[in-house]
Amino acid sequence: MQTAKLASEVWLRSAPAQVVVANDHFVRSLVRSGLPPGGPGRDPDGLDAIAADPAVLREQYWQRVVRAKPVAVHFGAADHDDLDDYFTVAAERSTRATLERARTTISPGSPADLLLRSIDRLAAGKGSSPSEACRDAMRLLAAAWPELVERARPAPEAAPPAVASVLAEFHDALRAGHLGKGSAALRAGHLGEGSAAGRAGPHDGPFDARLTRVGVRELARLYLLARRCFTDEEVRLAQRLARHPRLRYALLATHLRLVAESSETAVRLAADWGTTRVLLPFTEAFVNRTGYASPVIDLAPNPKLITVLCNNVLPAVAGELIGRNADENALDAEVLAAGVQAAARRGVFAVTIGLFGETERRDVASLSGFSRRVCPAATPFAAFCRQWLPYYFDRCPGASARREPSRPDAPETSISRASRPCRTC
Repeated sequence: MQTAKLASEVWLRSAPAQVVVANDHFVRSLVRSGLPPGGPGRDPDGLDAIAADPAVLREQYWQRVVRAKPVAVHFGAADHDDLDDYFTVAAERSTRATLERARTTISPGSPADLLLRSIDRLAAGKGSSPSEACRDAMRLLAAAWPELVERARPAPEAAPPAVASVLAEFHDALRAGHLGKGSAALRAGHLGEGSAAGRAGPHDGPFDARLTRVGVRELARLYLLARRCFTDEEVRLAQRLARHPRLRYALLATHLRLVAESSETAVRLAADWGTTRVLLPFTEAFVNRTGYASPVIDLAPNPKLITVLCNNVLPAVAGELIGRNADENALDAEVLAAGVQAAARRGVFAVTIGLFGETERRDVASLSGFSRRVCPAATPFAAFCRQWLPYYFDRCPGASARREPSRPDAPETSISRASRPCRTC
């Protein structure tokens, strides 16, 4: 997902929608076959002995990180000298902070400003959060983009319109109430019918509009609001959870288990494809210490995953506790499993992005539509976390568990009692 975002938003290179869909299907199939289901009764890489002592577990985790840190840093990990520094929850990722930053930095009349006005209108009209309204707006735009571009073009043979003009058409349609009742498709006449985010619609393209590179950066920062779906209270509680010793133990043990159980599959995948480069889609979770030009496979955890979980899952766990009028001292396996599920439901593993491209002018880019990017590991990885995070949380040596935890047979579906389902996910 991150690679696709960078290609579009930084390098202004986007594949056609059909290619994006085909590539997504391939990567999801690869990841689902490569991430382990976590079979019961297995003790991969002698993990049970390591996990018997939290200090040993921490030491083993850090040793493996240090050995492969240059590769992990290349794939997005921070170059910290202390393991504790990876357990962080950034306050600026809350909905309020993201929205406040947008309102004070976006240029008046810019494409991002017009989109923000539409997000505000959707939020006010539906009584939804800004994050949910952003997801609504992006999905509507993705469905209706070809029609909107044609409406903004003064004549069929005219030059591509400005993105600001297209988004002004979109805002006018919202203001006029052309929103399908109970539907995610924008309707002004037949506007937006029959097409979907990230898929080729019934139109012949290209449906390009133009904006400046500054406009690209503003727009890309704004629609991250869709994933910044946590309140300040949830973020503050998540920051305290990130210091919870049992939760840190569970995160480290689960990550080591993921790497250990993936090793056998990684060897098989590399043999089948004849290259270790087939392991590149997994670098968010683990990296090959010897790199991806070497045939030798020696997997190590990418500590970036700990920070990703802290930023994106712990606030959802915090939301479950807040819904129970509880604090971090009430954290248990049930709340932990429900938080993992709530994070996926609240959309932290998905984002709709603009399909940007270069033009003949260095300071001007094109926008040909939008594509919904879903982390290909979201489903199997969330299931793995629901299975093993609660298990290791209960199993933490010295923890006063009410009962002796048993090794789970399969990922359990934990139904959240605190957070209402998101209407847009």
